[in-house]
Amino acid sequence: MITVEGTTLSVCMNCAKFGDQTGVPLKKRPGISPNILMRLEARKRRMAVRDIYTTQGEEVLVDDFADRIRKAREKKGWKQAELGAKVNERVSIIAKLESGEMIPPDLVVKKLEKTLDIKLKEKIETQAAKKASTAARPLTLGDLFKVEKE
Repeated sequence: MITVEGTTLSVCMNCAKFGDQTGVPLKKRPGISPNILMRLEARKRRMAVRDIYTTQGEEVLVDDFADRIRKAREKKGWKQAELGAKVNERVSIIAKLESGEMIPPDLVVKKLEKTLDIKLKEKIETQAAKKASTAARPLTLGDLFKVEKE
């Protein structure tokens, strides 16, 4: 950690010469709660860039989830309040889900699928694409557009 004009920054070795060395880096600082470190690591994993060429397929919420939830509830003869009690959610949440105003979080999707015996997520298969070889040089604008010389 380097301080440059009163601001503490994490910089590379080349830029470190422009500031003064300060305290210990964030991860090594005593007094930071393990919960905070765990959340920071989880956030880092969540925000990591995923390679589309290695992704085999993922489950995606279906477009007609609101109709599926409403029809399954009506088929069982339950009111929104009864469904809410069974999945431990408020009636307003159930109403918003059935009207399509709200997209359900994954935890609620799992509860609804189990309680109503329906599928709200479908596995989408990704098509494998050939990865362009960029080992020789990086991609340029000229690679993307055909340039005609006059």
